[in-house]
Amino acid sequence: MKRAFEAALVIARRDFVATVYSRTFLLFLLAPLLFIGISFVSGNLAERMAREDMRATVAIVAAEAEFRAIDAARTRINRGFSGPGLPDLVRTEPDYVLDRQVSELLSSRDKRILAVLTGGIARPRLTGALTETDSIRRQMGLIIEEARQQRALAGAGLSLPPLTVELVKVDESAGSQAKMRSATARIGQLFLFILTLMLATMLLSNLIEEKSSKVIEVLAAAVPIDAIFLGKLFSMLAISLVGIAVWAGTGLAGLSIWPMGESLTEPAVGWPIFVILLFVYYSANFLLLGAVFLGIGSQASSIREVQTMSMPVSIAQVLLFFFASIAVGAPDSLLGITAALFPYSSPMVMVARAAQTAELWPHLLAIGWQAMWVWLTVKFSASLFRSNVMKSGGDSSSARSLFKRKAPAVPNAPAPEA
Repeated sequence: MKRAFEAALVIARRDFVATVYSRTFLLFLLAPLLFIGISFVSGNLAERMAREDMRATVAIVAAEAEFRAIDAARTRINRGFSGPGLPDLVRTEPDYVLDRQVSELLSSRDKRILAVLTGGIARPRLTGALTETDSIRRQMGLIIEEARQQRALAGAGLSLPPLTVELVKVDESAGSQAKMRSATARIGQLFLFILTLMLATMLLSNLIEEKSSKVIEVLAAAVPIDAIFLGKLFSMLAISLVGIAVWAGTGLAGLSIWPMGESLTEPAVGWPIFVILLFVYYSANFLLLGAVFLGIGSQASSIREVQTMSMPVSIAQVLLFFFASIAVGAPDSLLGITAALFPYSSPMVMVARAAQTAELWPHLLAIGWQAMWVWLTVKFSASLFRSNVMKSGGDSSSARSLFKRKAPAVPNAPAPEA
């Protein structure tokens, strides 16, 4: 056992140095940062343009005094809206031929009028390409109703001061805490899923080059197959952690320049322990799925076969993510315990549990359980590789040998009589 771990460390150090000190690794580090930067800039531009495109404008054909009353009512109501809010109002002086004026306003490409309100506060009429249940129709109805009430109060010599609702703020409530911790749990699961999907899938093609150059046969003659698989797993894990450290540092630097408006609620175990558990469970998730991917990819004999395997592998990861996300909010239910016991969804489930419950002893059991399954998966993948790939003869190194049926034995034909 000691000799196998020493050999695994040698192989891990060899693969780690060969990968990290290469030019392609720099591209590997920069590619996600460039993608996120381009997505951030394009997303902001798209949001700004969409906000401008979605902003509605309603023309009010009315005198100056009546328009001021309608616009003041809109201003009062609009305080309770977020985002685009109520439509913008523009005034147009009434013309002699009202129908022609409305038609010209709606057909004007420069003004981009969505609807035209005529008749004033007394007999409002809204003209436009709207439906009976359109939100613009309901919003304009609220504005006219508010303007009518203010006019009625002014006619009676009454006025109401602006109403201020007193706010009694507390640090947190049970409902808000559970809701926000559930959001933290889902973000932790998403962190594990995206990074594992992006990084662990590379293990599918990890052995292709060494198989084609016969290096794997030299390694197999010197060290056990289990040590080869462990070494490659831990080297890829170390490489991924280097990448995560670079990306996390860049993200923190970006947040210091462009701070986010809202922050996540502190998880139940506290931020320091949660961050430690997050990286522990990421490592466990990477090793568990990576051992499976290494075993599957080791059966392939070409890049084409690896590409064929990539789609079902990605679908399996998505299904595991959905299975783990169902347990969020109910970690002690039958489904939550089942998802925590299933080894390949256990890391994502336990990350969510760390955000929602404060007990630490389940994490100690889960880490030991996942470590045992990492070793079992490595042993199974290595034995599969040894029996289907390292045996001599024919095209046994192809993934097709897994499904290849042996030809039935043909009995010896009797010798012809003399």
